[in-house]
This record gives sequence, C-alpha cells and structure tokens, in this order.
Amino acid sequence: MTDSIESRKSLIVYVYSTKQVRQLKKYGLIHYVSQKMHYVVLYVNAENYEWIKDKLKSLRLVKKIEETPYEELSNEFANSDEFGDSEDDEEY
Repeated sequence: MTDSIESRKSLIVYVYSTKQVRQLKKYGLIHYVSQKMHYVVLYVNAENYEWIKDKLKSLRLVKKIEETPYEELSNEFANSDEFGDSEDDEEY
C-alpha cells in the first residue's frame, strides 16, 4: 500500500462575509479563516489549480483571489561565511 502525497498550492480568497465560508470546503482544504480581515487561506490540488481558481472567481461570495508566492521564494540559506568575522561580537 503506497500512499503518494499530492502536490498542493495555496490561495488567499477574499470574501465579502465569512458566514458562507463553508461553501469553499468542496474546492479544497481550508487552512485559516480571518474573521476580521475577511479572507480564507485555501489549499487546493495542483493539478486542478486553474479550474478551481476559475470556479472560485465565479462565486458571489468571493471578492478577489490572490496566489501565494511560496513556490517563487528561494529555499537557499546564507552561509555563515557571508556574515563576516565574529570578532566584532567579542567587544560587547
């Protein structure tokens, strides 16, 4: 039995009211709901991403949709050599 992990993408969906957020459950996994700012962080499958995005835009409760820039961020971390010598810290 091999379970494969499906790749997902996240969307930030701005809504007019958070009362009807439960309707978004059929499109993906609701990760976070902001009652004050009226937005929902929604994880959707990557293979159906464009289709789901178009469907969400057509809903009356959705104000706007933003894509999260997670895939575009760099995963490389800086080396400790780039920060210079640690001799300066000894003075303090």
